[in-house]
Amino acid sequence: MKKLSFFFSLLMALLIFQSCEKDPVTDPGSDAAPQLPPEQSFIMPFDGFEDADTTGLLGKLDAQEKSGPHTYGNWFHAASNVVVWNTLVGLSTGIPVASFREAFNHQGEYAGEGVFIWAYQFPAGGKIYKASLSGQFINNNQQIKWEMYISQVGGFQDVLWYSGIVSEDLTKATWTLNHNPADPEPFISIAYDYDKNADAFSIRYTNIIPGNPDNGAYIEYQTNPGGDFNRAYEVFLPNQKLLEIEWNRPGNDGRVKDPIRFGDQDWHCWNSQLMDVVCP
Repeated sequence: MKKLSFFFSLLMALLIFQSCEKDPVTDPGSDAAPQLPPEQSFIMPFDGFEDADTTGLLGKLDAQEKSGPHTYGNWFHAASNVVVWNTLVGLSTGIPVASFREAFNHQGEYAGEGVFIWAYQFPAGGKIYKASLSGQFINNNQQIKWEMYISQVGGFQDVLWYSGIVSEDLTKATWTLNHNPADPEPFISIAYDYDKNADAFSIRYTNIIPGNPDNGAYIEYQTNPGGDFNRAYEVFLPNQKLLEIEWNRPGNDGRVKDPIRFGDQDWHCWNSQLMDVVCP
């Protein structure tokens, strides 16, 4: 009877031990790779303002104002503030943007431990770079952690240029973009939010340079398909002002609100020819 009791106890112990063991890790294969984040989660559109030559346009507008009743000051003020950010971001993000866009031409390969790697080369600024983009499921597969390491052929090696966390349904993302390989400090924080029901999204670039006087400054781009104006920007400078811009795409008519520039809380409008008009 004691032998039977001992055998029974041993059997139960083995069953309990086996039930506590973790399920073996299986290779999910390349078909299980996470979906790459949408371009709009990382790259801010400057549509309507990307080609605005505000420096060359200023003299032209002055001449037109002297020869006729039409002025373009409202659009010019809005565009010049957006162009500042467009120039700042454009000068510093050419390589990261090129690396991000090129990823869509490649397939992720499983590297183990739940990590997938997109490895490829891409040109930028007349040079060749190597990219290693890793995507890893985290938080019970509800989010994907992304890291982009970039090397320059014949130059710097394995620089973590940007990283981010993206929701599995691709509706939310946060990114941290470092300045450059020679100065790899935090540069811009990117926050993205997509509303599936409204088919609308926003993306914000925030200055996070340590010790920089404009740390906290941001520009935010928004879409609003059902609104009177279907595009918008917010441009904020710490302790100075919040500039609000709304306009239509592709009509190009819009309005701007800037209490410091105009001395009021009113909207100041322009028409599809960019000329100043009285707001409705």
